[in-house]
Amino acid sequence: MPLDQAVLEHNVVGGVPGEEGAPPQIDVVVVAARRDMVAVFLDVLRRAGLEPAGIDVAAFGMIRALAGGGSVAIDGEPPQAETVLFCNVGDVANLAVARGRACLFTRVSDSGLEALAESLASATGLTYEHAMQWLSYVGLQRPAEQIEGDPEVVAEARKVLEEGVQRLVDDLRLSLDYYSAQESAVPAERVVLSGPGSVIAGFASLVESGLGLPTETHCPPALAGFDAATAARLTMPLGLALES
Repeated sequence: MPLDQAVLEHNVVGGVPGEEGAPPQIDVVVVAARRDMVAVFLDVLRRAGLEPAGIDVAAFGMIRALAGGGSVAIDGEPPQAETVLFCNVGDVANLAVARGRACLFTRVSDSGLEALAESLASATGLTYEHAMQWLSYVGLQRPAEQIEGDPEVVAEARKVLEEGVQRLVDDLRLSLDYYSAQESAVPAERVVLSGPGSVIAGFASLVESGLGLPTETHCPPALAGFDAATAARLTMPLGLALES
């Protein structure tokens, strides 16, 4: 995009000391967005009577909401915080590898619930909304024959979920491989899932077995007063982290 049409921001996420008196190498994440796109979001918020303090990258907001404390050293000493793969499973899947609260890698995958619901709706004739409800109801934990309802719909929902989780696991593995190929990359120690997909019964267990990494579900502390399903639906529904 032309620079005069872009909004640019950066964040220092780490670094290594220089050798033999050379200056240190600083690792920086640079974010660019079209100015017109940002202006649209700001206009909507202001019309609603809100005063936005910032519009953030979805991955940055996810990390800030879900990560614990921790900082990234920039003076040449390796950071002490653990490396975590975060994944918010909503209509799409937002992936991010972070050390402490510093985002080291991020991408968006279409292996989210929207594609699964559309697949189930297409195969069964359900509406999109009903397909989404069936996915949550069937889940991945109980034996299919023990689930009440149309056996064909139950079987198709289970099939769609199993294939969808496998695609997500493949995307997560490819993302970890790409991140690990970077210089000085520290392997991820665990996976943290959030969003509506994370509370589908058995979802996290399949991700854990597929990746071979400890996997847990988590929601932002600000939503702790809600039940798990409601909190998951409220977690970053627009793929944007807004501060006001």
